[in-house]
Amino acid sequence: LQGFYYHRLPAQRRIVLALGARLGLAHGFTRDLNGQIVQDLPASERFFAGGDTTVRGFTLDRLGDEETITPAGFPTGGNSVIVLNSELRIGVLGPLTATGFVDAGNVFLKASDLDLTNIRPTAGFGVMYRSPVGPIRVDLGFNLDPRELHPGVQERSRVLHILLGQPF
Repeated sequence: LQGFYYHRLPAQRRIVLALGARLGLAHGFTRDLNGQIVQDLPASERFFAGGDTTVRGFTLDRLGDEETITPAGFPTGGNSVIVLNSELRIGVLGPLTATGFVDAGNVFLKASDLDLTNIRPTAGFGVMYRSPVGPIRVDLGFNLDPRELHPGVQERSRVLHILLGQPF
């Protein structure tokens, strides 16, 4: 389930408020794995978040907790996800736009683990150039609550993203 809202604010400069919300829940099929009953989704069907089009204070697919990120820092995904985005886009000069954003979300191992009180916040800013082939953006996101998911594995506190198009 996802929804997006864009509203141009009444001002001399072009200012757009962009909001987005995404919620995903999935339930795996029950299967017998060497005499053990397992109910899991294949890796290709799991939810992942973090990166330039979801929660920009994290690198690609690295949003999660101890259950969805391995001790080596590899994302395994989960059966539920929530992503919330808010962005203010302000026209600066001609094709240049400045942006400020606040994103939040998390990936949960099971759909029943979805917890709206366990949302990871990020914030940041960026610049967009409206080129003839589409928007080119550079965003700098800050993880507002970096954690040590496993001993010796600290999350990054800031991430630079370069992307073509809008993040949402």
